[in-house]
Amino acid sequence: MNDSNQNDQSAGSQTTPSNSTDSSRFELLSIYTKDISFEAPSLPQILINRPSEIPNNRVDFRVDHKVINPEQGLTEIRFGVTVTCTLNDQTLYLAEVEQCGLFLIKHSDPNTIEKTRDVACPNILLPFAREQIAGLISKGNFPPFLIAPINFEQTYEEKLKKQAQQSKESDQDFQS
Repeated sequence: MNDSNQNDQSAGSQTTPSNSTDSSRFELLSIYTKDISFEAPSLPQILINRPSEIPNNRVDFRVDHKVINPEQGLTEIRFGVTVTCTLNDQTLYLAEVEQCGLFLIKHSDPNTIEKTRDVACPNILLPFAREQIAGLISKGNFPPFLIAPINFEQTYEEKLKKQAQQSKESDQDFQS
């Protein structure tokens, strides 16, 4: 048991040594809902004529950021989620939330900052957005809907691959 505590302490001291001028930090300062919307064009007809078919739910999300103060490392992360429920060609409801967080993100490596913005921050915001979406849908008198877990690590890796492919194609176009 003592060995693991010593290992934890040494690992912590390696990431943020007290004598280092590089003060890497990651902190959540605030979580807030910036935009929220619910539309149910199918009401009240859908309540009168309840369909026997199961509707389709489509979940779209986006992650964006805005650096508020680069010297202090203050960044707003915006996690937007849209849930569209359709039955045949009819939209039953559309629920949208832009869940945001104010984060302090400081690191000497820009790639680490980018990954933190694209992976760690949305992972923190997802449960809050999930709760907002579930509440909107249930208050619209529709069956409960919970957003499934999202693998932001995989999304980030796909983004990097796409950027590398675009860079490769642009280099080939430039050489032609």
